[in-house]
Amino acid sequence: MNKKFGLTIIALVVTINIGFTNVYADPASDRAKIQQVQTQRNDLENKIGMMDHQIEKIMSKISINEDSITKTQKNIKRNQINIAKAEDNIKEEQILFDKRMRVMYMNGSSGYIDVVLGSTDVADLISRLEDIKTIVKFDQDVINDLKTKQAAINLKKVALATENTTLLSLRDDNKKKLTTLTKQKSDQTVLVAQLNAEEKQYAAQLKTDEALEASKVAKARQAVLAAERATAARNAAATNQSPATSSVTQGSSTFSSSSLLAYASNFLGVPYVWGGTSPSGFDCSGFTQYVFAHFGVDLPRVSEDQQNVGTLISRDNLQPGDLVFFGTPAHHVGIYVGDGNMINAPHTGAVLRTQPLNSDFTYGRRVN
Repeated sequence: MNKKFGLTIIALVVTINIGFTNVYADPASDRAKIQQVQTQRNDLENKIGMMDHQIEKIMSKISINEDSITKTQKNIKRNQINIAKAEDNIKEEQILFDKRMRVMYMNGSSGYIDVVLGSTDVADLISRLEDIKTIVKFDQDVINDLKTKQAAINLKKVALATENTTLLSLRDDNKKKLTTLTKQKSDQTVLVAQLNAEEKQYAAQLKTDEALEASKVAKARQAVLAAERATAARNAAATNQSPATSSVTQGSSTFSSSSLLAYASNFLGVPYVWGGTSPSGFDCSGFTQYVFAHFGVDLPRVSEDQQNVGTLISRDNLQPGDLVFFGTPAHHVGIYVGDGNMINAPHTGAVLRTQPLNSDFTYGRRVN
């Protein structure tokens, strides 16, 4: 390389550097920011997923509690009816007792003694004593039976009232817990939305910076190629040879998924719906159950039960198509797609998508 050409190359490099002095691009910093935002968002989404699971349990408890309250209140109404019937029975027995006494006293006698003294002979006396004994025993049995029934009904009344009070208190506690969790989940969802906005901002900046970097590299390559062609041309002129040309091609790679993953990817973008089990809306376990059912595999309905199906797989041995679980018992499930990523229905407010396994990952299951 002669001195004149060397100065030309230096001038080209200086020109390229000056051209980008006023615009500083830092894709590495942008990627670090995006990674930080994604980590924070994954942690929040994990918390939201756990809250969804807790909310589901509380709603189930509330439903059971409401059924118990309804049954108890029906029992209270039936008990009130029984109390009224018992009171009516007592009144009826009292009326019968009064009638018997009036018959005994119809001749002006004032009590059992008068009845005895009014006997005409010994046989009449014995007969009257037996009648009195029978009547007294009957009256005592009736009174004792009524008292026993009344006591039992009153005890049941107290027990039902206590049970109803306990159930109503449990209802209040569950509703307070549900309100608190819903508020916390709402707050976390707002934070996730903010992080999504930040990620879009950083992603846009990354795209701009990568474009600047690509432009800078392209111009540098063009300058070097131009210099090489100039050198080759001078050498060719000097040696009567034609300048050589070269072309650079950049290859690309594509990810080929199994038929299961191909089928699962058809539902990307489907909204998360709590309790959802169809393409109109999935929750996490509803999605995995639906996909595997398409291939004749019958998975249980909820993640807690799905984590007991198949063979236990560690993180290092995960393969595409394995089920991946989070928490013990599991509060979330997805399908592994490779490279540390999964396809899943994340949480309320999100859509079915692929994303990295978060820090709460527990283990995988291979369904044979």
